Amino acid sequence: MKSFSSTENLPSEGLLIRIVDNGKVLTLDYQEATAEHQRSLWWGTAVGYRAMQAAAVALSKEGLWSREGLTVVSGHPGPGVLDSINFVTHTRDTGHLTVMENPNCVSRCNSEMKFEWWVSDGKQTAHVILREDFVPIEFYQLIDRRVYNEATAEDDKLFELFKVNLSSRIWVDSLDTNFSIEYQAPLAKGQLPSGSDWSEKIATTPEVAL
Repeated sequence: MKSFSSTENLPSEGLLIRIVDNGKVLTLDYQEATAEHQRSLWWGTAVGYRAMQAAAVALSKEGLWSREGLTVVSGHPGPGVLDSINFVTHTRDTGHLTVMENPNCVSRCNSEMKFEWWVSDGKQTAHVILREDFVPIEFYQLIDRRVYNEATAEDDKLFELFKVNLSSRIWVDSLDTNFSIEYQAPLAKGQLPSGSDWSEKIATTPEVAL
């Protein structure tokens, strides 16, 4: 497989991600990733895309990363997140995207989901973790009220404001500030990360959107 320099082809630059596909360097733009979600899913789309930017940098130390052989495990079930992951990696299209959840998630976004992703290139896995204090506890509480049909009209307005705020903030600070990276052993298709306390896994689209 032909290798491309990650110095000449920066894996992440502003709104862009570069990745090798079929022997060519592709330049992806965040604006294209949002095309499917012009009126909703802003936060999920933004954090999923930024997480893939962090993975791009982490997996491009010895050459620009490639879609070939990529496997992704997402700890977040949101459709905006999963759409961004697939936009960058095509792993859902190829059956190499696994969505991990604990038994209480019931395939929907709630306070027990994780803003963590494991992106494996066959040689190593970049465990991408959103800064613990980035998402305020009030946002998780709002999600739970919505999931369990306890939200008020005021909650719905506040929920939308939170998403707009989070979607903007994720672009303000650097990737290094917002995300941490841990390197782990490579993952095979459908394999969950070692040491995970979650045993359930799904590959379906959740009902509640972020």
